Amino acid sequence: MLNCLLLCIASLSSIDSPDYHNLLPYQGTPASMEARDAKGNLAIGSVYTDMGAWHGFHLPDNADYYGSFTGPLFIAQEYSLHLSDSLQRLQLINLDKDEFIAFESASKVEIYSQPDGLVQSFTWSDLQVNLSLSYSDNRTAVIRTELINLSHKPQNWQLVWHGTPFVSPPSLPSYDLVKQVQTTANYIRWQLNPVMDTWQIQLADAEYELWFDRDINIMPNDKSGYGAIAEPIVIEAGERHSFLSAQRYFHTQAERIAHKQPDWQLIETQLINNRSKWQARLDNLMQGGDKNVRQLAVKSMMTLLHNWRSPAGAILHDAVTPSITYKWFNGVWAWDTWKQAVALARFDTDLAKSNVRAMFDYQFTAQDPVRPQDAGNLPDAIFYNKDAERGGKGGNWNERNGKPPLAGWAVWQIYLQDKDLTFLKEMYPKLVAYHEWWYHNRDNNNNGLAEYGANLHPMHLNQDGTVNIEAVIEAAAWESGMDNAPRFDVDGELSIWQNSRADQLVGYSVSQESVDLNAYLYAEKRFLQQIAEVLNYADVQRWDVEATRLAKQIQMQMYDPESGFFYDIRYRATGSQLMIAQGKGVEGWLPLWAGAASNAQAKIIVERHLAKNQFGTLIPFPTVSADSPNFAAAQYWRGPVWLDQALFGLQGIERYGYRSQARLLANQLISQGEGILGQSPIRENYHPLTGEGLHCTNFSWSASVLLLIYQSWLNNIDNAD
Repeated sequence: MLNCLLLCIASLSSIDSPDYHNLLPYQGTPASMEARDAKGNLAIGSVYTDMGAWHGFHLPDNADYYGSFTGPLFIAQEYSLHLSDSLQRLQLINLDKDEFIAFESASKVEIYSQPDGLVQSFTWSDLQVNLSLSYSDNRTAVIRTELINLSHKPQNWQLVWHGTPFVSPPSLPSYDLVKQVQTTANYIRWQLNPVMDTWQIQLADAEYELWFDRDINIMPNDKSGYGAIAEPIVIEAGERHSFLSAQRYFHTQAERIAHKQPDWQLIETQLINNRSKWQARLDNLMQGGDKNVRQLAVKSMMTLLHNWRSPAGAILHDAVTPSITYKWFNGVWAWDTWKQAVALARFDTDLAKSNVRAMFDYQFTAQDPVRPQDAGNLPDAIFYNKDAERGGKGGNWNERNGKPPLAGWAVWQIYLQDKDLTFLKEMYPKLVAYHEWWYHNRDNNNNGLAEYGANLHPMHLNQDGTVNIEAVIEAAAWESGMDNAPRFDVDGELSIWQNSRADQLVGYSVSQESVDLNAYLYAEKRFLQQIAEVLNYADVQRWDVEATRLAKQIQMQMYDPESGFFYDIRYRATGSQLMIAQGKGVEGWLPLWAGAASNAQAKIIVERHLAKNQFGTLIPFPTVSADSPNFAAAQYWRGPVWLDQALFGLQGIERYGYRSQARLLANQLISQGEGILGQSPIRENYHPLTGEGLHCTNFSWSASVLLLIYQSWLNNIDNAD
């Protein structure tokens, strides 16, 4: 009985289990360098990449491309583009019969993905050909091609490869992608033309390489492509023969030189180690549940790891980006980072820590040359290229605003997984500085309730030097993370406050104290209190006193007894009042998540506001209550369900004793959301009334939330109420 139980548990996390095949739609053949849908997502559903590499691959979707992994996709510093339809297309020559063998003629064809790579297998009566693609390091994808003689006599074979890069992106037809092609006896190297088109493609001295593990005859053609012919091989009866090749993408020549040429013996060891790392992740992650929810957990993990980028350019630590398939999401955002790190910690604490460090690499100090007044805060988003203020040429780097303070949550959750005191000691002073910044720069009236706002930035001023009100409100909405939420609509009531310290302007606040921001700050105080307790620091009482005081303010000043809900406070010339007229927003659930609501308030909110025409929609916790006058089911933060807010809602109601209801809603969310279960990419958000997946594909924080939902409510480990 015990042996059976152990085998059953092991099968849940087996990296080779068919249960974990084809969890994401990698199938597709690029038609151009940039084939996207109307929303900016790549036309092919998903891309396989690993180890933080900046290039990835697809599976063939038609017989013409069997025997090759389509692509590659490469990230030109900030934008994902396809280099080729298939850069390494294999053909087989049967020398005994002097003929090419068509892959589609195989009696058995298997093409699939599994967590640690992509696989193709073709079987005839006398031959089996296996191809696999996996990564040996953060710049190298390795393709293993194996021929197995299934007959009783020797066979003679010859392998041929060919491929051609695309000429240019559709948006820049005058630009030639390839500058120069260099070949030797065992590699072909494409040097790419430098270009710095801020919103389309950015390359310095990048190059792409294809290496073979032996000398072969490589013949370049006049289209920057090539043909390659290996020496004939003899495979004895029952024997097998393998070829290795490596595709590598480098942003700069300095990267290429640092990696040197492939060491094939070392690569074999690296492949084994990476496979073991994948197995360890699954072992850490898999805790039970039925097949569908286990597949969801692994799909979520794979989504996060496909969005992992290793250090390059201004990104100094390994970090997870929002989405490799969406044009604008190949940077690192603060708010996304905190949510990603919490999920990453469940299966890879080292990567979770690195993701946090990637953002804190740019924590502002009093000596910062651009914004010393923001000491303690962090940028909203960092990219491969810094912006003009930092001496770079990037357009996506953003320091106009910050993001909600959840870093303490992320650091504490990482600590709970590995009990690393060194990491806590490293992060504690950084977290304190980050927390205190909110009160230095975003509490205009010094009453202990902070506001969202904007940093000093050229975009926040008109040409005559006056404040650009709409730009500041835009940045404040971005700072909230809820970009176009109704509570940030530009109208005659929402004004701008100038924040000063020692008679020096340090930034701006909108005339509104937001309930979510202050709930986050309450939670951060409690996390800082817990960290201080573990480290035996004297700050424990400080954080307890501050948190207790803030909870009372949230309960007494931001809650409306008549409607039974929490709201922002809007300041006008005539005084202040709760923003009840704008309708209920999902931000009103944050005091429950943080634990800042009273038991009586939580009871009223749960029992009154989870109706189907409010926050209990088909996909629960829409960003705006369905009965709000501002509800718009498909308009970004005006109705769609963002899974982070749904998680906070679920955790909030469970915190106050409603576990069975949280589990019911969690199951409803994953079963009704389009493609959450099954082979579809995880979406940025979901239509609350229909479950339709909206906006970008392969979205990291949605994947993080789904993984956390699996571990909290779906794995059948503890179903007690």
